[in-house]
Amino acid sequence: MTQPAPRLLYIDDDEGLCLLAKRRLTREGFDVTTCDSGQKGVELVRDETFDVVALDHYMPGQNGLETLDQLMALPNPPAVIYVTGSEETSIAVAALKAGAVDYVIKTVSEDFFDLLTRTIGQALAARQTLIEKELAEQRLRETNTKLEAMLGEMNHRVANSLQMVSAVVTLQSRIAQGDEAKAMLRDIRQRIHAVGRVHRQLYVGGASTSIVMDSYVLGLAEDLAGSFSSEASPRVMRVFVDPLVLPASVAVTLGILINELVSNACKYAYDEHEPGEVRIHLQAHGEDAYRLAVEDDGRGYDPDEPAKGTGLGSQLIRTMSEALGSKLAITNTAPGLRAELIAPLR
Repeated sequence: MTQPAPRLLYIDDDEGLCLLAKRRLTREGFDVTTCDSGQKGVELVRDETFDVVALDHYMPGQNGLETLDQLMALPNPPAVIYVTGSEETSIAVAALKAGAVDYVIKTVSEDFFDLLTRTIGQALAARQTLIEKELAEQRLRETNTKLEAMLGEMNHRVANSLQMVSAVVTLQSRIAQGDEAKAMLRDIRQRIHAVGRVHRQLYVGGASTSIVMDSYVLGLAEDLAGSFSSEASPRVMRVFVDPLVLPASVAVTLGILINELVSNACKYAYDEHEPGEVRIHLQAHGEDAYRLAVEDDGRGYDPDEPAKGTGLGSQLIRTMSEALGSKLAITNTAPGLRAELIAPLR
């Protein structure tokens, strides 16, 4: 399919030069329109579509720079080649600052049209590149919008699926026989909640792939308090979290780690009917790290006492700490225990 000839508007009050320009540039393959004043040129560009304008500087009534200002104020102005008979650099600089893509010096020789033709060709090529760049950016924005919608839907479905699995575990725990089995199912449900909270927050937050940690940890603490508290042995959770924003993968790892540390404190730091307080700290540590600490006011840690539980919790704590690029330190604080790590932001 033959492409239409590029449309060129030549603005110059010199009638003879306009005639020569139309004849010569038409031979070069352009669809040429001429006019003899800046006012008429602006009206033509406003009413019709031109790919490029060649604009003379010296014209009566309204000079080229005044015309250029009006052309640039139009929506989607064409590329403008500034034509001047003056060799004053200041005029060319003023035209380029006002929006002209290039300029040529007008002479009476044939070289003027050769130079003008090459300059117009370069301006059209640059304009085409700009159009293709804008189209590519538009397609990229549309693709990103679709991906963001897909990511939000995926997080929504994952959160719903985890909620369903958690409900099944809850039902199973009600018919499980024995305290050990019930405790294991409760721990599983809490771990599912820790991961599910990340996906719910991602879904509510749109297409973000990061988690605002203060609201996430606060919700996690409320879940744990509800799971481990009873009227006879309430577990008070106190949360001290900076407004850190971390990648979702780091948030999941931290969530599981906090879940295990708080669960251990609730289960092993106190006697059966003893109330207790657990404190969660997640705060910035310098400019490139954060500090996590989980503290209780219970009986503390006796290294000579046999390990309690199945050992899965301890294994998860060790694995999650390593995944965060750190190592957990345990300190007896008399009373109570503090588990602490400092991990790099990444």
